[in-house]
Parts: sequence; C-alpha cells; structure tokens
Amino acid sequence: MTVTAEAALAGVQNAIAAYTHALDAGRTEVLAELFTEDGVAEIAGQGVFEGREAIRKGYAAFAPQAPQLHLVGNTVLTSPPGDEVTAASSLVFFIRGEAGWAPLLVGAYEDTLVREDGGWKFRKRITTFQP
Repeated sequence: MTVTAEAALAGVQNAIAAYTHALDAGRTEVLAELFTEDGVAEIAGQGVFEGREAIRKGYAAFAPQAPQLHLVGNTVLTSPPGDEVTAASSLVFFIRGEAGWAPLLVGAYEDTLVREDGGWKFRKRITTFQP
C-alpha cells in the first residue's frame, strides 16, 4: 500500500502528540510503547536509551515533578513517505510555577518513524536544545 505524504505526516503528527501527552503526564509505559522494540531515544544532556525497557527507565528518571507542557510544531517530513519516514519538528518546553506557565527550553526533534501495527512508531528520536 502506497503512503501519501499527507497520510504519513498525519501519522507522524499523531505519534508526536501521543509522545508529548505521555511525557507530560509521566506515563513512561505508554511512552516506551510508542517506540519500536529496538528504538532509540537520544536526549541532549540526558543520555541515549536503546530498547523499550531502557527508554522506559530513562524517562522514569526525569518524570515530571510539577505540571509541564511540551508544545511541538513546524513538523515536516524530511524524506519521501514510505514504510519509514524522517521528520523534523520544533519544540518549546514549559513548566508551571508560582507565577504561572513559563518557557524553560527551546529545541528540536529529529525523528525516524516506521509503520508498525497500523500506526507509526519511533525507531529513533534525537532531541536537541537551543542555547
């Protein structure tokens, strides 16, 4: 089955949204299942986590201690659509403190996703932050 660019982008955006919701809620089991069994999450300043169990444990180590919100946008496919795609997105990370919501980090995601089980899963996610 041929994947159109529009369908691939919609699937990628859905995977990214599921990731950010799970991350902000501290649902590391759900987050790890968004990766392939041999998936890799590389997070600047935090480490490289290979495989679902390492991803789950890695993210659990910095589970939210206060309300947080990742806003992701400007997602574009950086490869032709197929059973595997690459994408780039912009990221802003907010935390809520006594004075309200404030941006803490700005960064980017570089993703490789594959079609699996009727949806898209991360094979590799590289997170970088802007100074």
